[in-house]
Amino acid sequence: MNASEALLLRALYVIAACSLAFAGYFPINNPDTFGHLAQGRQIVALGHVPLYDGFSFFRDTPQLWRNYEWLSDLITYRVYALGGADALLFMKCLALALTACLLMRLAELLAGARAAMLTCLVIVCAIPAARFRLTERPHLLTLPLATLYFLGFSYLLRGFGRARRAVDAAWIVALALLHLAWVNLHGSHLLGLAITSVYCVIGFVDRGARWKLLLVLGLQLVASCISPYGPAILVDAIAHVANPVYRELVTEWEPWQPTDPEWLFVSPLLHSLVLVLCVPFLMRTSVLTRALFASACVLGLASFRSIRFVGDYLLLSAPVIGIGLAGQFSTRLSALSVPKLATVLGVPLALCAPLVPWAAARLPPYLPPGHGETTVRLPVAAGHWLERNAPAPRVFAAIEDSWYLMFAAPRARFLVDGRVPFYGPEHLKFVRRAFEQHDVLLSTLDRYRIDTVVVRHTYRAQRPLFQTMSTLPGWSLVSVEDRYATFVRSDGVLLDGSPPRALALLPSYEHDWLVNTDTAQEQAILSELQRLPDEEASRGYRGFVRAMLALKPLMRPGHDNGLAAPRDAAQVATLRSAQKELARASQGADGVPFVDAYHALVSTLLCDFEAADGALARARREGESRETLLGAQELLLRRGEAASVQSLLEQAMLQPQAAGDGWLAALHDELTHKPACP
Repeated sequence: MNASEALLLRALYVIAACSLAFAGYFPINNPDTFGHLAQGRQIVALGHVPLYDGFSFFRDTPQLWRNYEWLSDLITYRVYALGGADALLFMKCLALALTACLLMRLAELLAGARAAMLTCLVIVCAIPAARFRLTERPHLLTLPLATLYFLGFSYLLRGFGRARRAVDAAWIVALALLHLAWVNLHGSHLLGLAITSVYCVIGFVDRGARWKLLLVLGLQLVASCISPYGPAILVDAIAHVANPVYRELVTEWEPWQPTDPEWLFVSPLLHSLVLVLCVPFLMRTSVLTRALFASACVLGLASFRSIRFVGDYLLLSAPVIGIGLAGQFSTRLSALSVPKLATVLGVPLALCAPLVPWAAARLPPYLPPGHGETTVRLPVAAGHWLERNAPAPRVFAAIEDSWYLMFAAPRARFLVDGRVPFYGPEHLKFVRRAFEQHDVLLSTLDRYRIDTVVVRHTYRAQRPLFQTMSTLPGWSLVSVEDRYATFVRSDGVLLDGSPPRALALLPSYEHDWLVNTDTAQEQAILSELQRLPDEEASRGYRGFVRAMLALKPLMRPGHDNGLAAPRDAAQVATLRSAQKELARASQGADGVPFVDAYHALVSTLLCDFEAADGALARARREGESRETLLGAQELLLRRGEAASVQSLLEQAMLQPQAAGDGWLAALHDELTHKPACP
């Protein structure tokens, strides 16, 4: 490798490291992160790893609990306590950058510089689909740890038959110690055993490698039993993975579903097709390359079985594709000069660069690049209310919401949370029925003496729970935020000794309860809004309420017939203010079609066509509605496409119910008196 090629390779090392680190550069927002922080905080407070659960009340007596991630929880909380969210984010990005460099080093070690260069390209291309897994959770350690396994075996087995016992012994011990750490960091240590087993099977044909591999496997099995829980941490992990029921209960463990982003299925499929193209070369090379390919196949099968493995598969198999492509096209690649090689690699890298912001906007976790932490999509107001007011709340909430509340409200206890294996499948099924069935919910509230219910009122699956709690006697609404509502028992006593005070608000993004109010009721609602904490997670709901109250003078008679065009500067100012409030509400409501439809309608009246188009597209994700269909006609009129509107009106007027429709009548009038932009 000449100096120019070495310089290009170093540049690609930097590109891969920076790209993967930047892919993970977004604010902390995953509820699992906060659950693990709560568990780490508990270890610090107790001074030891607890053997009994202190977070739940699903049994009358304390239950044995094995925290498989105790070490990563402890480290994570120590880092968070020392430097806050940014320190945790820096640690994650550093781990991702290290992973990228190790993956390229693995390809370079096994197949040379050009294989490493192609690995860089594969890593960058994998980022959009892998980004949703790059959160501050223990599972992220799978990437650097698995890559270190591949590198360790590569260094251990490179010298078959050579007298280098001291070096071999060092790598054998290193792989055993690495597994000891992995066992106490995360339950994915089973992948480490699977990788070692693959190398044992592939390398068993070589006598010089056989004893080394079996010794590593034996030491790793022993290391799997060294934890605060002894061998139970290994036995439970196997039982957990082998039980298919969990994949039916936890969305993250299911295979790809049509409701998931298409790219999360297309990307691993394309990745697999490229991997298949490399098979002829990979199968006729060394034991190390074949073992690496077999490990990639294991990860590929896991990714199609469970969406949680998609990121691991795409990134950890990148060196396999890099090695395979370099071998398949070795003649053509070796003929390229360094400038031409830089061009061949640079053009795809440049084309992939825009994919990161594209992925940030359209793929999970739907967070733009940034630092710190954000409370968007988290029940932060519920957590703050419980921490400030409730002495010892017994909380009923969804798994992911309880994860966050464990951290936000340390005194709270939960019927279920993110520790799925601890609760077991039968309890999880029971809790799911309580969310869906009225009678099961009522018996659950009484049986477990639940005094707090946190419900996501924007989520269709939790609408039955929300409707029940909204009308259930003896319960009071005490907190409202963009996505969540908190109900507590009315006969409870708060920390200050007073009873809970109910809010005179409705956690809803429908407008009927707002437009049918008189002046006194409007003032009462606005006064109630002032009681809500000034949290990021509450600003969308407050914006919606204020916007709909402000728009009342512009609503056509019937309150379901859209908005009339502004008649003066004051009404234009009202529309502009409402547009800002509804834009905030659109973000906070997490895709409630009605909010986006009215955001589009207000933007249309202001002739802000770009904002109207975007809001209308979001509103139509759940299907067409009256607001989207007729709001789109308002938009067409202001764009001068009256013929299209005329055609729709002619078809609509053929329907019997169209005769008294106020919105259709208004559109017909606007065809004659062309609406002007303010």
